[in-house]
Amino acid sequence: MKKIILSGLMVLLLSSCGNVKEIQNAIYSGQFDQAIDLSLEKIKKKKGKKSADPYVQLLKEAYDKAVERDKDLINKLSKDPNPDKWRQIYETYLLLDTRQDKIKPVLPLYLVKQNKQVTFAMEDYTDKIINAKQHLVAHLYKKAKILLKSHNKADIRQAYDILDELDRIDTGYKDVSQLMQQAHERGMTYALVKIVNETNKVIPKKLQDELLNFSSYGASNFWVDYHNKKQAGKQYDYTIKLKFKQINLSPDQERDKEVIEEKEIQDGYTYQKDANGRIVKDSLGNPIKIPRMVKIRSKVHLYQQYKEAQVVAQAEVIDNRTGQRIDNFPLQSKYVFEHTFATYSGDKRAIRREYIDFLKERRIPFPTSEQMIYDAAQDIKMQFKDILNQAQFL
Repeated sequence: MKKIILSGLMVLLLSSCGNVKEIQNAIYSGQFDQAIDLSLEKIKKKKGKKSADPYVQLLKEAYDKAVERDKDLINKLSKDPNPDKWRQIYETYLLLDTRQDKIKPVLPLYLVKQNKQVTFAMEDYTDKIINAKQHLVAHLYKKAKILLKSHNKADIRQAYDILDELDRIDTGYKDVSQLMQQAHERGMTYALVKIVNETNKVIPKKLQDELLNFSSYGASNFWVDYHNKKQAGKQYDYTIKLKFKQINLSPDQERDKEVIEEKEIQDGYTYQKDANGRIVKDSLGNPIKIPRMVKIRSKVHLYQQYKEAQVVAQAEVIDNRTGQRIDNFPLQSKYVFEHTFATYSGDKRAIRREYIDFLKERRIPFPTSEQMIYDAAQDIKMQFKDILNQAQFL
């Protein structure tokens, strides 16, 4: 019993040391906030116990070092003339404030062995956060306004991103909402999408309509507006041609094969008899039964209906401003229609389970060529959607 207890204590001590070591390593490597989180996790479970003392001490060490590091950073940044500094200053003050808010719920903390309270330096950062925020939003607003004077779409889009950041920091600031709308409109690229059939097959109208109805299959790009028809007064920067190059259709095929199924099964029983032909009984006086085994046979005729369609296409991107093709994406997809059914003769009990379900099926009509092309092109549609969604047009 003593050995078991001692063994258990050793496991607990090793586990505790391991956790302390992990926190110490985090502190030594400068991961102060990680060390704080790990310490708090332990303290919440052990608060008021002697076993919490090491974690209280580590929490104090990690917190003091984190605060010192962040304040040193703010002091250095404050001397930098670059106004971009205000983002980091603002975020660092927020971090200081959040960190102390994380610790407040477990206070007061004591070192139980020493009966001593551990104090944590707390500060009201409200005014400093507000001041840094005011400087940051003013800087972002000024930077965005300068970029909005450009006629370059890349600059306009950068202005939008800056305004979006500003709006998240200080919603409702000046005319940011209106400027974002203007930036989005000016940063938009317009592309005309066309379907070109270079095959000798008819492309189903339903498929064409779906491909050109971009919202129907989730094609969406924040900076690109796709049109399937020219709109009066609209300048199109790009033309995207979805070219169907090949449509291959196999003929309707029906393959069949015959399978002989045999099995030995029990079919009733007979009675055991002695040399004189009398029925032998067991110790309880019951006749001894002997299973009667018989061999059964069935002939299964399997039929497989098969048809295949393959669609080969490419998406071609043309810059209308230069007339040059700037990109080309090969697309390909395939659809297979396969249906299996079966008939049989003989004893159904001989048929394997894998064939039983086929017996419930019957021959069905082959899909039309139009339906096969439509089904085969579904992968093309999803591939084309990805191209439209990921386009980085300017």
